[in-house]
Amino acid sequence: MNFAELIQIIKGLFTASGKTWVFISEKNYPWRDVLIYFTIPMFFLSSYAGIFNVSPELEHFNLPPNWMFLVIFTGTVLAIFLSSWMITAMTPRFNGEKSFDKVFSLISFSYTPVLFASLISSLHTVLQFMNFVGLVYMVFLLWRGTGLVLGIPAHKQTGYSLISLLILFASRVVISAFLASLALVLTGNAQDILNQN
Repeated sequence: MNFAELIQIIKGLFTASGKTWVFISEKNYPWRDVLIYFTIPMFFLSSYAGIFNVSPELEHFNLPPNWMFLVIFTGTVLAIFLSSWMITAMTPRFNGEKSFDKVFSLISFSYTPVLFASLISSLHTVLQFMNFVGLVYMVFLLWRGTGLVLGIPAHKQTGYSLISLLILFASRVVISAFLASLALVLTGNAQDILNQN
């Protein structure tokens, strides 16, 4: 993967998602390439924006901005790894191709609209609706990609996509909450939270 291909993929996911998923499937990028060229840089920017627009599962934690950044960034990347592993394991049951590389690419690139939406919504509270728009388009991209990237039969795509999303979001909530709790202990803010109750 190079910078030109990455720009082509990002643009294509918004303008011609079908062709872009086929392109990603044919390239069959190793997960390390996707991690280095896309996942880390994009989630770094999105997590920085997340400091100003904290996700619901973390809003009750009173953490300094640098710790909140680490929790959001690390939690999301670890959730992608964990969910990719779990989703890869279940893929053969849906008659799809068992490939960690392709599942990692599918999940990472499906996040593209959410990442851009979080950057836009961090600019002003009026733009918060963009988070919902990004989430809806992410679901569509994931659903479309399951057939084109992993070869999931059309009649099983919806079920596979719903289970995959459940695994992905559950992994993110659990890992982020664990990291936030650990950060509270390390920063000494845990006692303050307990005293408020």
